[in-house]
Amino acid sequence: MRSSQSCSMLRGSEPVVDRIRYVIFTGANERAVIAICRHFRRNGIACSLIARPGTDPLRKTRFVGWIEAVRRVDRLDVDDMLAALARIKALHSGERLIFLPTAESIIRLVLDQREAFEGVGLEVPLVDKSLYERVSDKSSFLDLMAGVGMPLPPRIDRVVASDLPVVAKPFHEVSARSGRKLYPELIFTEQALEAFLASDLVDDYFFQRYLDGRSYYFLAFFPRSGEPTVRYQENLLQQPNGKSMLAARVCECPDARSEERLIRGFQSVGFFGFVMVELIEVKGVFHLIEANPRLWGPFELAIKAGFRPEAIAGGAHHERGSGRALYFWTSGLALSLFAGGRPRCYPQYLRKLVSRPFALLGADIYLRVDTLRLLGHELGNAFLLAYSRLRRRVLRDAL
Repeated sequence: MRSSQSCSMLRGSEPVVDRIRYVIFTGANERAVIAICRHFRRNGIACSLIARPGTDPLRKTRFVGWIEAVRRVDRLDVDDMLAALARIKALHSGERLIFLPTAESIIRLVLDQREAFEGVGLEVPLVDKSLYERVSDKSSFLDLMAGVGMPLPPRIDRVVASDLPVVAKPFHEVSARSGRKLYPELIFTEQALEAFLASDLVDDYFFQRYLDGRSYYFLAFFPRSGEPTVRYQENLLQQPNGKSMLAARVCECPDARSEERLIRGFQSVGFFGFVMVELIEVKGVFHLIEANPRLWGPFELAIKAGFRPEAIAGGAHHERGSGRALYFWTSGLALSLFAGGRPRCYPQYLRKLVSRPFALLGADIYLRVDTLRLLGHELGNAFLLAYSRLRRRVLRDAL
């Protein structure tokens, strides 16, 4: 089965058919990549992977055969990435190569060097760089959505110990001063706050109050014209420090007013493509947290809810999907626990899931034939972390 096709011209008496082939740079956000690959395999859609050199997790899956080029250096180098794309183009002459946005750092580089990537035959179906950064960067996105009436967590200009707990958010994903990639930081203790304020990162961050409530993802695909496709995910369990979601479920729209505001905000600036927005509900008020304008980590849940990643090329339609689907990442939970972390639990629905362990295991992202080796690898790393922590504790107690 082929993906969307079109007859462009006649060469002799035979029509020339342009086949679409999706291209993914791997080595980051592998759960989303695996979900996309599974969907493409089920539907006969062509996809080529460009792997990260060394220990790319996709090498430990059945999709290793989809790796058709490997970057030569383990950093984002434009010439290296263009050379890898040229190898894909040579293997699939005549096919349209479509970029799939799965990793933010790669997306930003591709948009920054868009002309060069398009010059080697890669179609980039994304907004321009300035609009992408406006949605992706924490501060500018909050300002955009505040303009359409979305509530925000209270901002703290001069944070002190009595404000704890707080969230430190970077103004931009990459520091303009140091060039370092920046991540939000959850700060719970006075010692952690003092250390953060004394660090060389503090000028790259602003502070908001930490909100403890129900967590939702607004999941959307905005076409270039027409109305968006929208689904919702309720989050149940999350890695420490606001990292990846470990358990979630599909849910109904939790707040129609927030949906209307978000859609109006995105449409007001002409945004198109995939985006995920996190909301925290406290006492009936839905507060805006951040946006990820890419294919997000638990994208397998979105596929179960009817999303189709090939819609980014303009030819596919989303489907109704399941309204009761679950998502679980067992090895991610083990990695967090055995590293000494404390996952954040949203208990409203999770209690029901704990009483249904087989439902959770059945929804596990890696407990499948195509990713059993990767599951074993991550669980092995989790046990090594636990052993290392135990060994350090025994040695410390013996001194």
